[in-house]
Amino acid sequence: MRVRKKLLAWPSLVLAMAGTASLPAMTFELSPMGSLNKIEVGLNSPINGKGVSFSPHGIKGGFSNIAGKIEFSVANPGLTKGNVLLDARTLRFGYHRVDTDAQKADWLNSTDHPKISFELESLQNPEWKQNSLVAQAHGSLLIKGRKLQISLPVKIRYFRAERKKYDGRQGDLLMITGQQTLTREILGINSGTMLDVILNEISVNITLVGASKQVRPLLPTPLLARP
Repeated sequence: MRVRKKLLAWPSLVLAMAGTASLPAMTFELSPMGSLNKIEVGLNSPINGKGVSFSPHGIKGGFSNIAGKIEFSVANPGLTKGNVLLDARTLRFGYHRVDTDAQKADWLNSTDHPKISFELESLQNPEWKQNSLVAQAHGSLLIKGRKLQISLPVKIRYFRAERKKYDGRQGDLLMITGQQTLTREILGINSGTMLDVILNEISVNITLVGASKQVRPLLPTPLLARP
């Protein structure tokens, strides 16, 4: 009897999967979620450095006014595209000297290059794990007028019809979190100098929350299937 019930369930599951596969990608805008979007930059100083040392945990700064959008498909997450737009002039660490130095020509050079952007080209090796999608986000980073190919591991969670809790509008939410460590050489930021003050490695932590303008149909997916 138990086997028979499983066999009867398969046609419904196949139909549900087919319906999910036909769903188009949805657009998730970052701007509506405002301060929920965070891109955190971490700096550390050498333990025995000659210059000014930060706290044992380093210092962290962030950008304001994060914009952009993500085109995400539940059925084909590997085809995900998008962009993230930042204003280099808004980076703040909470220390006047660091905030000022970060904008100078040998660091961000925000006077000549105020815009930083990341173009998401694909999600590689996407895999659903419980209620999250893990993948390697691959794309191009534009900083100081130079384009760099970078990738970082990300976790994605989908919240159906949850937008209403934040701004009263209908829609879904998409949350992307990730972390990567980059070097000053790669970023072209004051490469090879002041290593007695600031370490070569810069940590970047991201939390992006995008909102759609519609609610995805409530259809079962392979993720929801249970033996």
